[in-house]
Amino acid sequence: MLVISTVSYTLATLAEANEQVTQDISDFARGSYDILIRPPDARTDLESNLNIIEENYLGLGAGGISINQWNSIKENPNVEIAAPVASIGMFTARERTFMVWKEPQESLYYEVDYMTNDGVHTYKDLNRKYMYDFGDGLIYPSSAEVTYDYVGYDIASFSFPISYHQVVAIDPEQEGKLTNFDFTPLTEVVSDQMEYENGQYSIPIMSLENVTIPVTVQLLIDRLEAVSDNELEAWNSQFIEGNPFLTYEKDFEEYKRIIETNIAPKREMNEVIYELEPDETQSPFKQTLLVVDEQTNNLESNTDPYSVGGAFYYHSQRIGYRLEPVKYEITEDDTLAVRQTGSDDIYGAPTYRNFTEVIFYELLEEADIPVNNEDYLGFIENGTFSIEENAETLASAPLGIYGRELPHLAYNSNEKLYPSAVPGSFINTPAHGLISIENAEKAKGEAPIDAIRVKVSGITGYDKVAAERIRSLAEAWEAEGFTVDIVAGASLQDLEVDVEGIGIVIQSFTTLGAADTVLSSWNVLQMALTVLYALVALTFVIFTFFNMLVDRQKAEALLAKLGWSNKLIRSLRYKEWSTILGVPAIVVILGFLIYGLGYSVWLPFYISIVISFGCVILYVFLDLTKLNQFNYRIMNKPLKKVVLQNVWFYKFSILAAGVQSLLITILTCFLPFFLIENVTSTTQTRIGAYVHGEIEGIFILVIVLLYILSLVTVYQSIRRLMERRQAEIKLFEYLGWAKKAIRRYFLAEISLWAGICSVIGWGISLGLISLLINLTSTIILLGAVGLIFILMLTLGISAQALRKYSRE
Repeated sequence: MLVISTVSYTLATLAEANEQVTQDISDFARGSYDILIRPPDARTDLESNLNIIEENYLGLGAGGISINQWNSIKENPNVEIAAPVASIGMFTARERTFMVWKEPQESLYYEVDYMTNDGVHTYKDLNRKYMYDFGDGLIYPSSAEVTYDYVGYDIASFSFPISYHQVVAIDPEQEGKLTNFDFTPLTEVVSDQMEYENGQYSIPIMSLENVTIPVTVQLLIDRLEAVSDNELEAWNSQFIEGNPFLTYEKDFEEYKRIIETNIAPKREMNEVIYELEPDETQSPFKQTLLVVDEQTNNLESNTDPYSVGGAFYYHSQRIGYRLEPVKYEITEDDTLAVRQTGSDDIYGAPTYRNFTEVIFYELLEEADIPVNNEDYLGFIENGTFSIEENAETLASAPLGIYGRELPHLAYNSNEKLYPSAVPGSFINTPAHGLISIENAEKAKGEAPIDAIRVKVSGITGYDKVAAERIRSLAEAWEAEGFTVDIVAGASLQDLEVDVEGIGIVIQSFTTLGAADTVLSSWNVLQMALTVLYALVALTFVIFTFFNMLVDRQKAEALLAKLGWSNKLIRSLRYKEWSTILGVPAIVVILGFLIYGLGYSVWLPFYISIVISFGCVILYVFLDLTKLNQFNYRIMNKPLKKVVLQNVWFYKFSILAAGVQSLLITILTCFLPFFLIENVTSTTQTRIGAYVHGEIEGIFILVIVLLYILSLVTVYQSIRRLMERRQAEIKLFEYLGWAKKAIRRYFLAEISLWAGICSVIGWGISLGLISLLINLTSTIILLGAVGLIFILMLTLGISAQALRKYSRE
């Protein structure tokens, strides 16, 4: 009953788990698209070595796929979606100023500091910016640039700090299908009176909604004491030709000395400091004029487009920047590292990749207009977008432009990192602006596309048929020379990255083939558990049947002496065995029948019928082959040690216990390390972690049942051996042996055969580990500990059996 019930339930549970794994893979392993197509030789060393895809798979943004090639892929009858993406470059936000109102006659000191942050460190502008304004046009700036932006009189204005924003081209129709978002504003005609030629040559752009520019402005305002005529005359006498601006141009150090020595002491040192952050409505692609709200400490949008307090520039996007990919190093311990390439000139913040400047059109210097209006490149905001990539999904089909969860410090998952205002961060910024792919050729030439995301038609899940169909298409495009990656079945994996200047960072990457890894790992584990369970159960059944047949020998021999015929004896034997086998089988089958009726789970019921039938066949085989008819024989040449003679004499009685000891040792010394290796490789990805979490309980259940069956067999074998040798035990007691001495005598025998079997099991375990995974000194040591544990457990069971028979 124990075998039929446990084996039926275990096999049914494994089958159910297999179905669960397959269904989870089918349901969750497919992302928003299936195949990523890139230009030839686009795969980085990191991607090749680790079988992953970087978040910034657009690379340098050099293009390589033409519009015609994209159309050819899109028109393939097996393609449902073919969404192209082309990195246009990084652009500075629209040049603008922010202003603060003042009284014309007020004497005020202004100091402006720009700061940016990457989540760990704050970086302050290295160039100090200030303005001493004594009213009536008497000003002393920190630089000529401050003078250019400063209005004076009733307005103090300063440049808004530079920030960089990624612009990417997409196809509105295909991208809309891919993301379920409406991008039709990119196809509309736009105009803007604050744009060059009212926007006649500009490109409509959709900006990222609620984008936060990682810049903080600290504005310090202090009152200045009035300046007397004598003081002013003394100051001017120190400037070259009495001109502070001429002094600034010819001898800046002298200019600074005069300011610090004579003018700075005029401050009353009763300053007010404003921490200003731009609100989320201030798009980098929208010409917004900003004013300081001294009540809320915010930079508010100036609703008057003709306000004298603002400044803007038509050609802010004439120059773009293209970032090189982050260069990841694979260290000796297989971790990733990113090294600094330099530092930023403005903030001194570290940079981790270089960038090149791209001039999109030339200007006529005398007129500050494009040489050719058709070459003009500028953007007019026409709507916003907000798309969260891979939000709470197990699959990972990286869209490449919308950003994903931010990396975090390894020692604190709550401390997120994000790109600062400095170009060259190791973190990829999401696209802050999207334009239509129709405009990509204008910026990048005849082959502007960096990648195409393809969704295969006619597939609803991820299974073998779907995988084969996807693979067939991928191979066809790869034969055309493209770099092709199958992202169906991929999942995110968190990797440690040693970032110079920051520390160990946890960053997510898309691991290809994650679903296939989960399936293959599960298949191997399922096979290992099934084989071990079958061996343990078979040993248990054979041992039980064998002993029952042996017990029948004496009874049948007596019946034969009493004149019973062989036919009658055999009939009686089959009748008894029908009861012995039939009753437990019927009870188990009925139990699983009731279980099936109650829960509509029929697999245990069907398996229990098969197992019961198998037990009958096994019994008939043992009976017909007469394997039970053996004789205990003394060795022709007695061994020197009595212990060895006893082990040899009772070898058939201890065979089952020895086999189970060997299997338990394999179960203890091999299976845990095999499971850990497979589980570790599987749970590195999120889909693997999810699937493992779904079936983890099954692993524990099967292993517990394995131990129970094995230990029951060991106990029954030893108990039967002690029962057979009970007369021997009584003889030792009659001869005056102490119970402790008797136990020591028998435990020495058990230690011998149990030790040999356990050592063989340990050796098999080490061989399997070296063959299937990596054998280390730690595994050998822990395996030895497991070996000792199994041996001590066997001796403990034996001691318990000895106590029972030594008391009787």
